[in-house]
Amino acid sequence: MTNLSISDDEEIAELPRCIEQFVNLETLIIAFNPKLKKLPESIGNLPKLKTLKIIDNESLIKIPNSIVNLKSLESLSLDRSKIENLPDNIGLMTNLKDLYLTENQLRALPNSVSNLTNLEDLYLDNNQFEEIPNSIKNLKKLKRINFNNNKIKNIPTFIYDLPNLWGLFLENNQIENIAPQLNNLKNLRVLALENNKISTFSIDLSNLSSLESIVLDKNPIKDKDLQFSRSKLSSGKIYCNNK
Repeated sequence: MTNLSISDDEEIAELPRCIEQFVNLETLIIAFNPKLKKLPESIGNLPKLKTLKIIDNESLIKIPNSIVNLKSLESLSLDRSKIENLPDNIGLMTNLKDLYLTENQLRALPNSVSNLTNLEDLYLDNNQFEEIPNSIKNLKKLKRINFNNNKIKNIPTFIYDLPNLWGLFLENNQIENIAPQLNNLKNLRVLALENNKISTFSIDLSNLSSLESIVLDKNPIKDKDLQFSRSKLSSGKIYCNNK
């Protein structure tokens, strides 16, 4: 067996330890189990697992530390639970390309995240972040970062040094300023900044030849404070309806 789904069980509160017997599993989905509170440490004994989706388990607040032993894992989804912390050694999962942590209770990331140098997608929307963690500054393969619906006030300058970034999603935060270094993101296609506290947007966008859209709706920007150079943009759109 290479694929297993444990889903839509309204009674299960804990997965059995015997899950480690499925040593050939490549995909494991644990979803929509409202009473599930605990995962066994043995979940880390699945050497061939590439995709792990633990999603929509509304009572789950903790992930076992043994999960870091899943060295073959490429995609990890922990969406829509109540997880407050990740294992400190999550950086050992160096084959991870996708990390989805939407709608949890996270406020920070372990420092070891900086070792996830193959990561391409990082989704942390709908959490409790007040700042973008420094631990992602060295993740040069990142293509998409999603921090929508947090409490972030600033975009750190290291974000503008991620050479492969094409999607930056920061809607519904408390951001006030965008630095001119935005122009460094030459592969940027989408910048989503709706519903922040940005009052001016005066940035040279001429290097952003891949840009498709910038969303600035619901920011306190007046027409006179919206200035940009887009001489190389052929089809990019800027949305800025602040009424």
